[in-house]
This record gives sequence, structure tokens and C-alpha cells, in this order.
Amino acid sequence: MYPCHFFNSQEETHWQNHFLDSPVLTKPDLIDKGGERAVKELLLGSKTHSFDCGFHMVKGKREDISPAYTSLIFVHLILCACYTYPGRGQEALDKKQSIEDGLTVEDSYFKNTEPWRGVEDKNLLGTKNLRIKLAALQMKLIQSSFMSIVSELKSQRDESLELLDSLGAIPSTLSDKKALFRGIKEEIWSGMGSQTLDGRICSLHNDTEMRPSARFLDASAHYQTTLSKSKLANISEVVVGRKAIAYAEDKLTYVHGTVCFIDQIKGKVYLEEQTYEGAVTLQAVIREKKGVPGNIIQYSDNVYIENPGGNVKQLRAYDIKSTRSDPAWISELIKQNRPYKLPIFINTYVFEAIVADLIEREWKTPTMDLLDCTSKLMEAAAEAFIKELKEVSPFHHLQTYLITKAVEVVDALTRETKSRLMEFVAREKVPYTQNHYLFENVCKLRSQRLMDEVTQALPKDEGRDVNLNPKTLRSTIKNIFQRNQERSVDDHMAEEMQHALNAYGKVALKRFIDTVPMICVEVMQNFANKLNHILSDISDDEIERFVTAPSNTVAKMNKLRRKADALEKGIVALGELY
Repeated sequence: MYPCHFFNSQEETHWQNHFLDSPVLTKPDLIDKGGERAVKELLLGSKTHSFDCGFHMVKGKREDISPAYTSLIFVHLILCACYTYPGRGQEALDKKQSIEDGLTVEDSYFKNTEPWRGVEDKNLLGTKNLRIKLAALQMKLIQSSFMSIVSELKSQRDESLELLDSLGAIPSTLSDKKALFRGIKEEIWSGMGSQTLDGRICSLHNDTEMRPSARFLDASAHYQTTLSKSKLANISEVVVGRKAIAYAEDKLTYVHGTVCFIDQIKGKVYLEEQTYEGAVTLQAVIREKKGVPGNIIQYSDNVYIENPGGNVKQLRAYDIKSTRSDPAWISELIKQNRPYKLPIFINTYVFEAIVADLIEREWKTPTMDLLDCTSKLMEAAAEAFIKELKEVSPFHHLQTYLITKAVEVVDALTRETKSRLMEFVAREKVPYTQNHYLFENVCKLRSQRLMDEVTQALPKDEGRDVNLNPKTLRSTIKNIFQRNQERSVDDHMAEEMQHALNAYGKVALKRFIDTVPMICVEVMQNFANKLNHILSDISDDEIERFVTAPSNTVAKMNKLRRKADALEKGIVALGELY
């Protein structure tokens, strides 16, 4: 049944534009006497040449075809009309005249009736010729659409082949399955060992997801930052929340307190317990209250603090160079653990206990967290890599098996690495080093405090000549050393131990941030070889069982294969009609 091609909106417009001015003349037997000549001239194109396809005449009758002529809107409508009512009027229909008889009567009419018998081009007359003409025009239009049709068929074929290719190959024999498995094993070994982990790449990573190697470096940097901010790494640092000792120039004495604010720009430190007498009544400051004890308010050049009672007090400012971390907590530990022997020497057991305690409380957890991060990173990288392997995608059981084995390897490597890290941490709890930096730093710290106090006590050089009175200078220096001599033995030992802890903490920090990531990364470095070794022990029965695609995957592949074959045949068939 015509037509053989279904129209979309764009094609329909194309057909309408092409046939809108292609008229057919009908019922010539009803033309008035004397009017035949004008109709003949119209048929032959003597009166107009504006129709590309010219005119055609049939002796048919159809209610939607005018007595003079009509425009062809769609070819298939005319074809249907020609097949339904060729050359038959109502009388013929009433007599049940057949289509073939109607065509014979029509053909006889044009051969024997003037002026139509005199028309030289017989192709302009009759339903049979109209069929031939319209069929040719229809084929011409179909052929003009072949390029777009073939292009669409090729696109669908290529899409089907790509989907089929993405599903991989399905071997049928054990030999082919073993070969496929060996190839997969080799790809995991080489791919996980180079592109994924070591950062040796064959193409740049342009999306937002970092490579596993980059993510490990990021985690290692975070580990370094965490340890660098710990107490052991900054035991002498003056930081907010830590006890400190400051030198009060106006009182020529030391004051103690908890650091609540540090102005790095002005070089000033403020202690929570060191305030001026009386509550502040300045409204500009009062308006900044939040009702939170310890809230710091900065106004003009002064710093204020809210007290638990709800009032606000002004904090005293101390020079940051004359402020140091308060080693009172170390002094207390020395007292609690003093041996019966002469108590004028540093107790090395207390020093070792402090180092061990700080490493256990501050550094052990981040160390194990880095290992845990490395382990999870390796598991995720392995799973993602296996899932992306095209050769594995058709085999669900094989994919599950490979991922399971990868997780087992990561777990085994993690246990081994954790044991090594625990040994390292235990070893580091016993302080030891031959690093000359430790001894140089201890010597420097011993004299640094006195040097800072002397420097601060000297008149400030503000761009003008300063006359120093030798007597006054001697008195100032003498007072500084006198205050130092008045400190207790425990205070001196605590300060000395703080210097040692400060110097040793920096040495130990360097060992941790270098050694721990190097140990953790072995989980990633050894993964490929260990997994490859385990996969090499797989049996033929396991390969036979795992390298089998699910029935729905096989059905999908067969459907895609049939679709691609059908499309290819269609492309070839259309190519022969060009």
C-alpha cells in the first residue's frame, strides 16, 4: 500500500512545496462543445508554463477532484485515487464495472475521441500514465531523501556497535576464557601500578576528581599540618589558650596567665587574668558585648574581655618578645615524679614520659588515620579501575570476584603496614637522636630568654641618638639576672626541659612526617604485585565459572548485533538505489 515512506513535518513540507502546482485535469467527457480547444491548450502548456510537472488528464471521477483541475498535495493521495476510481463514472459503478474495465474504457476514450486522439504526447493522458509519472516522481523524491536516511541509519548502526563493543567479548571455550582472564590480570597489574597510583599518565586528568596518587599526597600534606600544630611540635610557642609568662616592665616582674588574644601586627600578647582594675563603662565597648564570657572586644588601640559576671574589663598588653610559654605543667610533673636523689638535675625519665605521652595522645591517631585513608583510597581506586575495564563488564561474577580479591589484598597490606607503624610509634616514644640541630637549638634557647629581656630593657632606638648611662645599664642588666637567680631550681629545670622538648619535638616531627607517609604508601606500591600473585593461583574451574556472562547480557548483545546487521543491510540496499 502506498506510500512506503512515513513523513515527518520537515519532509511533509518538502512534498507539499514540490507538488502544490502539479494539476490534474479530470472528466474531459463533460467539457462543453467548443471548450475542448482551450482545455487542450491548457493540457499542452500553451497557456502557462508555471507548473514544473505540467498537466495530466484522466477520465476519472472523484468528489474531491474538481471538474477542471486540482493541485496534488501529496503523491500518495493521487495514487490512491487512481487505484480507486480510474475512468469510471456513477453509471459504471452502478453496473459494477471493474477497475481494469474502467482503465480499458478510459484508454479507448483518449485514443478515439477528439481532440485527445490528436495529442502527440500520449504520456499526458490516462490513469496508467499518471501512475507511471507519479511513481517516478515519488521515487525521485525518496531518492533525494536517501542521504539523510542513510546518514541516520549509519548513526544508529555506529551507536549499536559502540554499545556492543562496550559490553566486551564473550569467549565460549575454556582456552579463550583463560586467555581473556590473563589479559585482564595483566591490565590490572600494569594499570594499577602505573597510571592509577604512580602518576605515570598517558593522558591528563581534566575533571575535578584527583588521581589516587594526588589524593595520597593531599592526605600526607594534611597529616603534616596536623602534627605541625600539635603541642609537641610547638611546646614553647605562645598560642591562644596556653599558659604563658610575660614580663611587666612597669612592675619589673613576671606575670602569669592564659593567653586569650595575640596581636601579631602590634606584637602584643594579652593574658586573660591580667586586666586593669574596674569595669569598663565606655558605651562604644559595652555595645559590642555578646553575653559570652571570654569574648574579646577590640576598640581603638585597646583590647577588652567579657567576664563571667557580665562586666567588661580592659586587658593589659605585654610585648610578645618578652612573653614565653609557661613551663609550670612540666614543673608539676617533675615534682610528682622526683627521685630521692639530689634534685638539681633534669629527670630524663620525666622527659621520656612527656615525649611518649604526647606522641600517644597527639601523633598516634593522625598516623593511623593516614593509614586508614590510604587503605580506603586503594580500595576505591581498585574498585573503580576494575569496573571501568571493558573486558570485565559482561561478567558480573568475575567483576565481583576481582573486587573481592582486591579488598582482601588491601586488608592484608593494611594489617602488615599497621604493624610496622605501631613498631615505629613505639620506637619513637623512646627519645633518641644524633641530629646536631637538637643540641644547637637547646643551647640557643637557654640564652634566648635572657637576651630578649636585656634587649627589651634597653632604650628603644627610634631614629635619634640614645645616650646610655653605664650605671643605669649595669643596674638594668643586674636586675634581670637577679630575677633569673631568684627563680627556684624546679623553675630552672622546667624551663630547661621545655627547651629540650621544644628542640626534640621538631626533630621527631621531621621523622614522623617523612617516615609515616613512606610506610603508608607501600599499601599502594605493593598492591598490584600482590593482587597479581593471588590472581595467578585461580583454577580452571573458577575461570569457567566466573568468565560467564549473565543471560540478560547475552540477550542484550545478540539484540544489538541483530540491530547493527539489519541497519547495515538497509544501508547497502539504499545504496543500490542511488
